[in-house]
Amino acid sequence: MANTIQLKRRVSGVAGAPAALKSGELAHNEVDNTVYVGKGDDGSGNATSIVPVAGSGGFMALVGTQTIAGAKTFSTVPKSGQDASGGTDLVRKSQVDGLLSTKAPLASPTFTGSPTAPTAVTGTNSTQIATTAFVNDAIAGFGAGDMAKSTYDTDNDGKVDAAEVADAAPWAGITGKPTSFTPSSHSHSIAQVTGLQAALDAKAPLASPALSGTPTAPTAAAGTNTTQLATTAFVAAAIGALIDAAPGAMDTLNELAAALGDDPNFATTVTNALAGKLAAASNLSDLPNKTTARSNLGLGSMATQNANAVAITGGAINGITLDGGTF
Repeated sequence: MANTIQLKRRVSGVAGAPAALKSGELAHNEVDNTVYVGKGDDGSGNATSIVPVAGSGGFMALVGTQTIAGAKTFSTVPKSGQDASGGTDLVRKSQVDGLLSTKAPLASPTFTGSPTAPTAVTGTNSTQIATTAFVNDAIAGFGAGDMAKSTYDTDNDGKVDAAEVADAAPWAGITGKPTSFTPSSHSHSIAQVTGLQAALDAKAPLASPALSGTPTAPTAAAGTNTTQLATTAFVAAAIGALIDAAPGAMDTLNELAAALGDDPNFATTVTNALAGKLAAASNLSDLPNKTTARSNLGLGSMATQNANAVAITGGAINGITLDGGTF
C-alpha cells in the first residue's frame, strides 16, 4: 500500500494565502485553487513571505475553460493588419467596429438598396413584413364585390349555408328556456309498483333482523368500545395488537414463559450475569489488568504513547498518511 502525503490545505472559507508557513512549506487553498509556498527564513524556520507558485487560481491555464478577472495588458498588441481570421484569433476592437458599421440596428433600421424578406402565407394578418409578392397576391384575390354562390351556398340548394344552420338550432343555443319542469302531483300504492313488495320482503328490518348468508358491516376503528358491530377484521386486528406482531413461536403466554426459561426471577438472573461484564461508559478503564489485556491484543509500547509524542525506532512503516492539516 502506497504512502500518502497531504499538504496543508483549506477546503472552504476565505481565498488567499495562509497567515504563516514554515520556510519551504506548501499549502493549497481550494477556495481560489492556488498553491502557496513559504519563502525566506526568519531564523527560526518561519517563512518571511508567502508567494503563489501553482494552480489555475493564480496562473493562466494552457487548456480548458477558465475565468480571468481584471483588465489585462498585452506587451505586444495586434497591429491594424492583424485582424482575426482563425477560430482561435483575438479580435481587435477596430475590426469589430468595422463589422458593426455595415449592420442595421434592430430598432427602426433604415435599409438601402433592395432589401428582401420571406413572403408571408396568403391571409397572414400580423406584424410580419409584407413583401411585394404578398401584396400582389392579396390584390389578385379581390372579387367583383357580390356574394359568390360557390362560397355561401356550397350545397347548391338555393339557401345560404348560415341559414341552414339556423334551421336546426341546438338546445344549448336556445336562450330564455326554463331550467326545470315541475311534475304534476300523483301517488301510487305499493301494489301498483311492479316488484316493490318483493323487493321490500327481501330487506331486513331495523329491529332484531335475522341475517343469513355472509352479512358484512363497516369495520370499526381500532380501540372502539361501543355497541357498534364488530367484524372479523376488527377482531383479528384487536388480537394482532395484543400480540403486537409477535412471531408464531412467541404469540402465547406459554411460549413467552418458555422463552424466558420458565424463570420467575428472569430479571435478577440477567442482572447478575451483566454484573460481571465491562461497563461501556468506562471505555476499558475498568479492566482488572490493563497490561495483560494489551499483551493479549498484541499491542506493544506504542499503544501507551501520546498522539503528539510518538517515538518510532527502526522497522518499516507502510500505508501511512502524512497530513499537513488545514489553515
